[in-house]
Amino acid sequence: MIGRKFKKLVEIWRTIFVVMMSGVQNPLLKIKIRCPDCGSPMVGPNGTKKSGKRRVESFICKNPDCLKKKRKKGRKKARQFIKTTSYEFKELIRVKLKALYEDLLRDGAKNKTIAKKYNVSPSQISALRTEIETAIEKHRKLDSLVEVSQLDKAIAVDETFLKIEGKKVYIIIATGYSSRKVLGIKVSFSRNEKDMREVFDEAERNTRYRIATVTSDAWSSTISMVKNLGREMIHIIHKHKKPHDKAVIKRYEYIDGERVITTIGVKTNVTKKRAKRQGHYMITKESLNPPPSKKCGRPKGSKNKRKGKTSGKKKKRGRKGIFKVFDKGKKFYLKVDPYRKTVKLSKNLPASVGAALAEVIKLFARKSIQNNVSENLNSILKSHLKLCGPKTIETVERRIRAFIIVRNDPEILDDIRIARNVRGSFYINNLKLIELPNMENWVMSE
Repeated sequence: MIGRKFKKLVEIWRTIFVVMMSGVQNPLLKIKIRCPDCGSPMVGPNGTKKSGKRRVESFICKNPDCLKKKRKKGRKKARQFIKTTSYEFKELIRVKLKALYEDLLRDGAKNKTIAKKYNVSPSQISALRTEIETAIEKHRKLDSLVEVSQLDKAIAVDETFLKIEGKKVYIIIATGYSSRKVLGIKVSFSRNEKDMREVFDEAERNTRYRIATVTSDAWSSTISMVKNLGREMIHIIHKHKKPHDKAVIKRYEYIDGERVITTIGVKTNVTKKRAKRQGHYMITKESLNPPPSKKCGRPKGSKNKRKGKTSGKKKKRGRKGIFKVFDKGKKFYLKVDPYRKTVKLSKNLPASVGAALAEVIKLFARKSIQNNVSENLNSILKSHLKLCGPKTIETVERRIRAFIIVRNDPEILDDIRIARNVRGSFYINNLKLIELPNMENWVMSE
């Protein structure tokens, strides 16, 4: 036989030692040496490599497929590595990092709190956060908040704000009632109707069915957005300020070129217990073809017109129109059974009143009418999400989207791999914190 004899590869195992300050070495665990790129155990010794002030044993990957991939990228040699950068050791580090990911993204803990818990510097935590966000973006686009279309037909919309360099930045969120997942989000300097519509459109792209019900507070931009969707919708509005005792339900229909709005006013606890309740309703119609604009200027003769007597009654201050149904609407009664999710109405009521209340009882049976699905998450974002590094609209939205993707789908953390090298001291520090409470003054040895 001509040529060099092929050397049979065998699995290589190495022991990780911990060394006390006195110099005593103790074996901690044994790991199989595998290539950090392809995970193959087809590796061989490759002399030594300088690591810090000393030289440590080095290895090289012998997997031909791995070498082909390297050559395609323009590299001539196969992957070379040491024990603490091998696949098995990186997996051990990843297991420890997963708990850190959960604290960082899913629970929204502060950088200083996590640094103290895992015995690392706050700057390292900040760098890890950036790497995790980048890894999430590679694994799944940040504009895709959910992996699969959800079954929600009702969403809750809410907005809050953060301050960036003294300016208010609004975070608008749409959350699904069935899935409890964030389906739409926008970070903006404004919260006008256009911003609300963008959030609604993103939420609808993430649902299998068309959204038919929206819950929100009485912010005028949200009300205008739902009204101008141009299709049958139910909008449930609750008061944002105390006392949180009134709710308004608006049902929009389109008949013969007109928008028919059924407005219902009820107490927020109407669906909480089985009882007979009182409500008010009114129906208004609006033409979809606006009338021609009036002439500019004062009508002729209006300057010398005698003014009528003014009434002595003082007008109530505040916003008018949203809750006027309680004063000007017709009174009616309803029997609510939140356990069976049924509503019985008094006779001769329009069908639109019953249809709107039937949707409300589905969402809020045995609960008060409120927007807590989105409000709770916005409170978490405002109180826990501490912004570090450059603060622009893009970076803030990127960070919040990564945070929300992990909350929507916690299993994504199982697939995250970060390129950043973490020292063995991180592993040994967290062994001390979690598994071996009596270990003190130990360091890791190659």
